[in-house]
Amino acid sequence: MGRRVRLLWVTPNLPRPGISAARERWWALLARLTIRHDVTLLAFVDPEDVGAEADLPPGLAAVHQVVRTPWQPEDPLALLPRTVRWGFAHPALRAAVTARLAAERYDVVQYEYVEMGHVMPVPVLPTILTVHQIGFAAARAEWRASGRGARGAAIALYRYLRDLDFELRAAGRAHHVITMSPEDAARLRRFLPQLRVSVSPVGVDTRHFRPPATEEPAEADVVFVGNFEHPPNRDAARFLVTEVVPRVGRPVRVRIVGRNVTPDVATLAHPGSVEVTGAVADVRPFLARGRVLAAPVRFGTGMRGKVLEALAMERPVVTTALGAEGLGASPGLHLLVADGAADFAAAIRRLLEDPTDAARVGTAGRALVEARFDWDVIAAAHEDIYERVLASESALPATVDGAPSLERATARLGHPIRIAAGAALLALRGVRWHLGGGAARPSSGLRAAAREAAIAR
Repeated sequence: MGRRVRLLWVTPNLPRPGISAARERWWALLARLTIRHDVTLLAFVDPEDVGAEADLPPGLAAVHQVVRTPWQPEDPLALLPRTVRWGFAHPALRAAVTARLAAERYDVVQYEYVEMGHVMPVPVLPTILTVHQIGFAAARAEWRASGRGARGAAIALYRYLRDLDFELRAAGRAHHVITMSPEDAARLRRFLPQLRVSVSPVGVDTRHFRPPATEEPAEADVVFVGNFEHPPNRDAARFLVTEVVPRVGRPVRVRIVGRNVTPDVATLAHPGSVEVTGAVADVRPFLARGRVLAAPVRFGTGMRGKVLEALAMERPVVTTALGAEGLGASPGLHLLVADGAADFAAAIRRLLEDPTDAARVGTAGRALVEARFDWDVIAAAHEDIYERVLASESALPATVDGAPSLERATARLGHPIRIAAGAALLALRGVRWHLGGGAARPSSGLRAAAREAAIAR
């Protein structure tokens, strides 16, 4: 891309390596994009990140921080997903976005996380929304994995409809959407056929994550790595220890590695067979000293950064079809794919009993990652997305919707009535989305505003 682009990145946390896959991704991309472009960062900052500017990627044109404080938004019909209410609804972030757009001229604004749709103003310049995970797809898979009763089914349906409506409205208001995998792009396009969407997957630093010079003695047969703040990782750890390992048919040493260990994960520890390490400063030694990386994820979407890190280190990986989404990997060649406890256990046993096959899979996995998922490769493809967005900057977002009048009308009613009204509204919208008419086209007023803004720039 020959043109130097002025970018405003809006993130819900400071980009910092070694904390989470998303923050690692932001850091890696920004460190490369700032070499050829002018990038301003506007970030929500958690109290523990205050003063962590030294960890930011180099070369940023400017950094603006909004310290996150507790906030409970007005949501009388309970239409906002929990993640939005808890972390993305503070008016200070919305005000900061508005102030930045008024103070400076940018070519493209990029918002990270679909929840940012709540603070994203009506876009009048090219706007990108990066969707790291599709909540409505995860809600459906979580329900299938949990096996709850009738009451649980009703709650799961409500959450599915709530996430579906919010996320499709947010995606439809952006000029362009980025997803982590082709599968997630297809999930959005099912409901928004005219959505302009590109895939920019999770990457890995293949120079940092590489095979050890000499093979280290194994301290664990099976390693699981994840941030247990996320429900899919907690479920996968429990499933691995309680359902998969007993079916392997031989003694297996399991090591569970990751931050934010919850009580249900901590109780999986068992002397001599299951170790729960908690947070570690560097995951590479734990990958190097494990014989197999297991990722039995059963719900959630996007891509698994820890799978890429293991592949980069030539560790043989066993995961589910869901865990392999977006990799473009050939099962049996680059990794093993198994769904269900018995099949997953058989795949682990195969690799443990055949070191030659395990080494073959590990070598092929490393080659896949080097070719497709190194951060340098992904950053170059990311610049191509900017070029496409700027080439079609006169295009309007796929959909634009105003605030629901029913929410304002019921604001003073009792809580049970408001919740019932919200559920009815979500059900109605859900039917419309599934029938293909879930959102309105942009109004003529918005078209005029977009044209005027384009002329002003």
